Amino acid sequence: MSTPRRFLFLVSSSRPHGNTEQLARRAATQLPAAVAQEWINLADVPLPVFADLRHATAEAWAPHVEGNARRLLEATLAATDLVMVTPVYWYSLPAAAKLYLDHWSAWLRAPGWDFKPRMKERTLWGISVSSDTDPRFAEPLSQTLRFTADYMQMCWGGFLLGYGNRPGEVLQHAPSLAAADRFFAAAR
Repeated sequence: MSTPRRFLFLVSSSRPHGNTEQLARRAATQLPAAVAQEWINLADVPLPVFADLRHATAEAWAPHVEGNARRLLEATLAATDLVMVTPVYWYSLPAAAKLYLDHWSAWLRAPGWDFKPRMKERTLWGISVSSDTDPRFAEPLSQTLRFTADYMQMCWGGFLLGYGNRPGEVLQHAPSLAAADRFFAAAR
């Protein structure tokens, strides 16, 4: 018997209910009702600044996962599918999304979590909206997510890129909406 699908949507926009979140919510309406969905806005679960201590002494580098980091780690491990809901900021991820992924470095080494083996074969998806109609400007963001999936031996679900500049504009862009309606077809 297969594990029931559970989608974790990680929203990382600095604008509440922005175009990217609106597009992601549109795409999520196409998931079967039996698929569990959890939505977390990373601004509501702030993480501490990440300090990379991999090469410090064993005593200095014994990552203990607590507080918001623990909440996010548990939610991440509970999901079969992770959806990074992240607008294009300077050709890449917003700070909250980058910080979340930086914390994966600590989670890889946190005793007792077995983070990398447990992430293997889960699916990583990306949803973004750009204010530029040239999709090349979103390639660094898409590649970051794709490389993350590859490194973690996760499945790559795909990248949905919509267009919108002013608040709510993505909901007026027919090609973005049509792509959102098809995006999770493989998950149905």
